[in-house]
Amino acid sequence: MSHRSTSPASEGTVELRPHTAASLEPLLRWKNDAEIQRLSDGGTQAYSRERIAATLERWMRPSEDIVHLAICLAGRAEPIGFLHLALIERAHRRCRLGIVIGEKDLWGRGYGHQAVVRAVGHAFDVLGLERITAEVLADNPRSARMLEGAGFVREGVMRESVHLDGRRVDELVYGLLRHEWRGRGV
Repeated sequence: MSHRSTSPASEGTVELRPHTAASLEPLLRWKNDAEIQRLSDGGTQAYSRERIAATLERWMRPSEDIVHLAICLAGRAEPIGFLHLALIERAHRRCRLGIVIGEKDLWGRGYGHQAVVRAVGHAFDVLGLERITAEVLADNPRSARMLEGAGFVREGVMRESVHLDGRRVDELVYGLLRHEWRGRGV
């Protein structure tokens, strides 16, 4: 995926690849990290090795309605995160983006931005989609800024959408249209 990134991280450092067996240990670690769980889906639970292995096996199978990719740094086999283009609706030419940078020591370095830019390019140029949406917990401003930096527009709020730590939390809804992407010059 060849779109130019405007992130502070050096050009070309992030690669999106199909998952391999190298994803198992990082996924097990990230899926059992309470902070990552809280920021990504609001829930906290324990995941067994067997459950993560089954999830990874499913992620490695081709599908018409979802693309699962490992976020890797060039020259490294083990991923630093993962993303998906989910709920792909060919008739409406749209999908939903989800992303996790699992290696917390790499947060804030622009790798998520680069991964999103590459995934958006794939969704529009390869899959031929016209719209991408993403949801972010309202108390995760870092993810909201990342989406906005990649060209997503905040379209609304799903009020009190998630139950988190004994309280209801809003989700912010973001969208990006193909013609907006083209106009950015990325």
